[in-house]
Amino acid sequence: MAKQSGNGGRGISRRGFVKCSALLGGTLLASQMNWARDLVQRAEAGLLSPEEEYELIRAENILYTVCLQCNTGCGIKVKLYRKGDKALAVKIDGNPYNPFVMVPHPSYKISPVEMRTVDAPICPKGQAGIQTVYDPYRVTRVLKRAGKRGEGKWMSIPFDKAIEEIVNGGKLFSHVSGEENRVVKGLKEILVLRDPKVVKAMAEDAKAIAKAKDKKKAVEEFKAKHAANLHYLIDPDHPDLGPKNNQLVYLWGRKKGGRGEFAARFFGDYFGTVNTHGHTTVCQGSLYFTCKAMSEQYEFNKFGGGVKFYWQPDLENAKYVLSVGSNLFEANYGPPSMNSRLIPNIASGKTKLVVVDPRFSKAASKAYRYMPIRPGTDAAFFAALIRWIVDNKRYDAKYLSNANKAAASKAGETTWTNAVLLVRIEKDGTPGRFLRAHEIGLKEPEKRKDKDGKEQSFEFLVAMKGGVPVAVDPNDEKEPVSGDLFVDTEIKGIRVKSGLQVVADAARSRTLDGWSKICGIPVEEIVRTAQELTSFGKQAVVEV
Repeated sequence: MAKQSGNGGRGISRRGFVKCSALLGGTLLASQMNWARDLVQRAEAGLLSPEEEYELIRAENILYTVCLQCNTGCGIKVKLYRKGDKALAVKIDGNPYNPFVMVPHPSYKISPVEMRTVDAPICPKGQAGIQTVYDPYRVTRVLKRAGKRGEGKWMSIPFDKAIEEIVNGGKLFSHVSGEENRVVKGLKEILVLRDPKVVKAMAEDAKAIAKAKDKKKAVEEFKAKHAANLHYLIDPDHPDLGPKNNQLVYLWGRKKGGRGEFAARFFGDYFGTVNTHGHTTVCQGSLYFTCKAMSEQYEFNKFGGGVKFYWQPDLENAKYVLSVGSNLFEANYGPPSMNSRLIPNIASGKTKLVVVDPRFSKAASKAYRYMPIRPGTDAAFFAALIRWIVDNKRYDAKYLSNANKAAASKAGETTWTNAVLLVRIEKDGTPGRFLRAHEIGLKEPEKRKDKDGKEQSFEFLVAMKGGVPVAVDPNDEKEPVSGDLFVDTEIKGIRVKSGLQVVADAARSRTLDGWSKICGIPVEEIVRTAQELTSFGKQAVVEV
């Protein structure tokens, strides 16, 4: 909720200022800003002048910007205290103009002068931006290793010198014992292959080696064809390693729009290295890539192109929320307005919140039900839910039967699944790839042009309809295809199962009691949760 100054229009009170200044912490007191130390000491003693008290609510001393303490990018309101040509950030609040932060948010037509006393909520990560900015250990200069690896010794060097050493290389660690004569290659020595035509030709031929039956022969043929350019490769006997350009690894933390595109162009398109890796391989990887896979589409012979890496439920309109591994009301993914939309509904009883978490969190304290779970056993809990839902036919059969876009549109749905598509089953009983229509003589591949105008062979998939195989183009918008949900059969000597059958079999690999013993949640609680989750239609959501 918005908070307004209530001290007779005098601006911020001494007590309010002291609360703000407390956020400065010991790091600022240990800094070189003597004027800031003096300001805090006089504020604690109640000796601020009326002019100083007024500073924090002056419109010109408020900076509206964006928080980067996490990837959400909420709007924030930074209050500055100025003295001469210096400015000190003393408090961070949410930007009331920003819909990520305030519900409802005021019009942009309202003057900042009128909004100067209105503070919107922001999560603890955002408020901790003060600590990040003034942390005495914040790295503000280029650091270079000053000791042996692992010793933790560093030295700072000028930015221009760092650029020179990175580009040109040399005996960069001659000051370190044992490395006096070690030569480090610079970027200009690694950037050896610069002809895009040669790069493309070698890359395509190297990729073909992986598909060749006689790989040793394919490698020799590759070496003969590209003999004039083998010196560009890391290892000519292993062309898949690529050119020496790949010896550059670009590893970053978090990049927003603009920086990401620049890095892709510089390191990928210009420098030519394939080794560019972001932090997201260790940040919510299971969630990101699950959501990416969920949004993938069938393009010619494979599923790909998934781009929506983080989907969130509509908490404001949900009637049942199952929160598993999510820290609602604490350090959860933003924006803060999610909580502003959910909390009134929980308080009024419109929405039921069920929390599954090893820790009794703040969300658990507000939940309609709380179930402690053994850490790392979420999959067992969900497998138990799936088993009960399938065994008791509590799934949405109409939705799951839609095999393509046309069927989904006819049913009034905006999405569809691969639940009815047939999957080949390997000899050991494990699921393999999707069955193609031409593999059972049902329909031959068609020649189609891709988005670049290049002709490709499109292979149809297969669903079973009334026990009869039918060819499926998942993206077909004209001919609706609905399929049988549960299939376990053999077609022309090929054993197949429907996608939903594969999931059901995995869930049925243990009893409810078996899954219960793994996750530590009693069977009766699992059953109750499954019943509730399937009682609210599409207004039941899972927050992970």
